[in-house]
Amino acid sequence: MIKLLILLAMSFFFSGVETAVTAISEPLLSERAKKGDKKAKILLKLKQKPDKLLGTLLLGNNLVNIALTALSTSMLIDIFGPAKGVALATFGVSFVVLVFAEILPKTYAINQTIPFAFAVAYPLNFIVWLLTPAVICFNGISKIVLKILPQKSTAPDNDLIKEELRGQLALTGKNMPERGILRGVLDLDEVSIGDILTDRGRLVSLNIQTPIPEILDFLRSTPYSRIPLWEGKRDNIIGILHIKKAIQLAKAWQKNPQTKVMDFCTKPWFVLKSVSLLDQLNAFRKRKEHFAIVVDEYGDIQGVVTLEDLLEEIVGDIDDETDLPNQSGLRWHLLPDGAYRLNGNATIRDINRAFHWNLPDDNAVTLAGYVMYEAEQIPHVGQQFNINGWTYTVRHKIGNRLTQIDVLPEEK
Repeated sequence: MIKLLILLAMSFFFSGVETAVTAISEPLLSERAKKGDKKAKILLKLKQKPDKLLGTLLLGNNLVNIALTALSTSMLIDIFGPAKGVALATFGVSFVVLVFAEILPKTYAINQTIPFAFAVAYPLNFIVWLLTPAVICFNGISKIVLKILPQKSTAPDNDLIKEELRGQLALTGKNMPERGILRGVLDLDEVSIGDILTDRGRLVSLNIQTPIPEILDFLRSTPYSRIPLWEGKRDNIIGILHIKKAIQLAKAWQKNPQTKVMDFCTKPWFVLKSVSLLDQLNAFRKRKEHFAIVVDEYGDIQGVVTLEDLLEEIVGDIDDETDLPNQSGLRWHLLPDGAYRLNGNATIRDINRAFHWNLPDDNAVTLAGYVMYEAEQIPHVGQQFNINGWTYTVRHKIGNRLTQIDVLPEEK
């Protein structure tokens, strides 16, 4: 009986270790190993050689379970005879092994992964060393067989890795502050500039022919640090005036009233709206610039994008003391009927992120654009539309621009 209990304990050990060591995080072990934790170093070294580790655990577990089954069957046959002994061994021992040597240790190990793995680090390291010759022999046989079987490429798939990371984030606690940032980083190469730009309807720019005193007065009152300058028509942007240049411009104009504004401007940088946020972020870093004019494939201006816009896609809204109260962040008002009153120029991406909605942004960037695309017309004030079960009501417009829209989500 003592031999059976010892074998059962060993089976518990191997099953639990297999689960705990496989489940424990390698980055966690790496971080603790850097701090000098000897057990973490042992476990990290073992995880980095999975063939050797799994071979040892499988060999040990199978040897123990076979010995346990053989010994218990022999004992039961001696006590109850061949017929009853074999029957009891088949059902009774299988039940005991299944519960106490498989389910119980694996359940305990998965719930106590870190303490269990660290507790068995030293004995596991010794067993791996002891069984290494046998494991090498069996692994060699396995490799020979694997060469005969058809193999598919095991090269890492970046899309699959990202999908796995997104799944892991979805399972992570929603209160983890880094969760949203990590999601933003993963989305950088899947979101284009066209999804986050400040559209041309909200673009603040000046005519290059504007008198310098008026330009200086404007720069004193604007919250923006860079102002595009155009010539002839608004789409013909020929320079970008940085507010830091205002002092130099003012001094130069006082000395010489014939001073040209263009002498203090930088050349505009045009980028395609289809460029991904990741590529644009790298471009901002490479060029050491913070501001770009966004154009479509025909060269028509669509709006502007800044380095701050890209960073906000990762960390959320970044408000500073110069932001206008009515333009900083997403502005909304909850109505008594459960509808949300939103600005028409609010981007669908910001709306989805704020309310955890899933409005499509394939054909429009802003809420107003989405409503007009689905309605296939320019609505008038008070007009109401039912789109995919959601109710959209136009509350205010200026010219052809929808400036305020009520959104009533579908009832579930």
